[in-house]
Amino acid sequence: MLPIMLNKLRINHYRFNMEGYEMIDIAMNNAYDALIGKKTIEEIVSDETNELIFVPDPEISDAELGEDLIEYFTGTEEYEKCADVRDIMQLSEILNKLIK
Repeated sequence: MLPIMLNKLRINHYRFNMEGYEMIDIAMNNAYDALIGKKTIEEIVSDETNELIFVPDPEISDAELGEDLIEYFTGTEEYEKCADVRDIMQLSEILNKLIK
């Protein structure tokens, strides 16, 4: 959906739009790293190379975040990340059932 929105914007805003897209990509990758446990929120925040800090919205569940990440990474054709997120979501669901 995002690439379609970017295509509808005027060409003279190309640089701004690509910077916005890159920031979204950084944010989604930060969320991915936090969800799968590759990095902690503290590591993401302290990383000076990150142009955008992503702190997951406390109002959404990990499952909702996972669904958003799968949708994004499907669009960018990063299917290994989709599989990682799916596996984490399935594991979380199993653990929640065992705890209840």
